[in-house]
Amino acid sequence: MNTFSANSLKVLDENVENFINRYILQLDFLNKNESAKRGERLHAMISYYIKGFDITKIKSNMPKIEQELLEKVLRDEIFKNKEKFIKSEENFLVKCTHKGYNFYLTGRFDAIFQDKDNYIIYDWKSKNIPKSPECDLQSIVYLYCGSKIFKTQNISICYYSLEKTEFLTVNFSKENNYFESITKVIDKLPKKYLT
Repeated sequence: MNTFSANSLKVLDENVENFINRYILQLDFLNKNESAKRGERLHAMISYYIKGFDITKIKSNMPKIEQELLEKVLRDEIFKNKEKFIKSEENFLVKCTHKGYNFYLTGRFDAIFQDKDNYIIYDWKSKNIPKSPECDLQSIVYLYCGSKIFKTQNISICYYSLEKTEFLTVNFSKENNYFESITKVIDKLPKKYLT
């Protein structure tokens, strides 16, 4: 195992055996619930909108509750400067070295907003924003990788609750050792699984 996402790191941090079963032995039999499927559809619609596609027809075929939710979200202030979104649904892969071992951090930025030299990584959440976002592994991984990809510390992550239309922003902090926080979790994995 040499590629880690924020989600896989969260599982590893909470329970090594669950991580091995799910990500190495691939014994994950969980089906997505309806809320997760709704979240995926809303993510896709927001991405199409940011990219400039006409979403009228697709939107008209969505369930009424999702149409209303999407319309409410797209009226938000952040979409008034839609042209400042430079990426949407952007996959990333960042190579790292730790104790002579190479590994990759991977994930997908829901959207990247650029205002002059400042970058905001938007992460659309179906319902809830993380309770302690500064310590959340997604914030740590995304801020670390974003700073490497865009070669700046003028970067933040903004969690945006689609259902509640609430948001919370976490700025990159020079005081945080993001890489150390990441490798502390990876070090929990027995060496035989680090290939």
